[in-house]
Amino acid sequence: MSVEKIRRDCRAVSPVVGVMLMLIVTVILAAVVNSFAGGLAGTQKKTPQASFDVKIRSKETTGWTPEFVMKHLGGDPVDTDSVKLVTKWYNESTGKWEIQETYPVAWNESGQICYYLYDETNDTCNGGLYTNYTDVNTKYLASGSNYTYYHVPYLVVPGDLPADGSGKETELWFGNYVIQKGDVIKAQINLETGTGLWQNQGTPIIANATYLKPGDVVTVELIDLTTNNKIFSKEVVVQ
Repeated sequence: MSVEKIRRDCRAVSPVVGVMLMLIVTVILAAVVNSFAGGLAGTQKKTPQASFDVKIRSKETTGWTPEFVMKHLGGDPVDTDSVKLVTKWYNESTGKWEIQETYPVAWNESGQICYYLYDETNDTCNGGLYTNYTDVNTKYLASGSNYTYYHVPYLVVPGDLPADGSGKETELWFGNYVIQKGDVIKAQINLETGTGLWQNQGTPIIANATYLKPGDVVTVELIDLTTNNKIFSKEVVVQ
């Protein structure tokens, strides 16, 4: 075999080897990137997936106050400590959109509030009950000078009411319970705003709900505070 022929054969093999090396490097890099991406995905928090049935009744329908009822139909449990409830509707009476965001009740390490207060002018509970939860969204005058505070929508427990001085009490407040399949959460007094007896004097979960009429549409959303993703979103026709 001549020297010239050997040189031609070497030149023919060199490009093939180069291409093979490039392919090997590409495969290795792809595997590294895929492994890194998989690791990141594994550390990210998963947004809960759940379905709900929501009913909103107007003051006209209930004959008393507007009512919000939400039932967990299935899917993942939802911890209300890590979600916010958002409602939005167009108020034809005022000609504006009514948007409200309800967050888990805040915890105050430095002090306490009384959620069952007999005398609002007094700094002590006077027989009522203390909690470190603050910024509750419902305050109503139960009777005489008896103010009651709690955070709705509350978890419905048969035979128990939030902030009535007995039972589960703060466990019923939004931000302090987990909604699981079959659970029902509710707001009613919270939706009747005003300064009169049994009227909410805090921040309702549906803004200006007393204006709601049958046929109005309220968008209801549950949003995960960690991922900012929607767990649930539905346009609810008011009854």
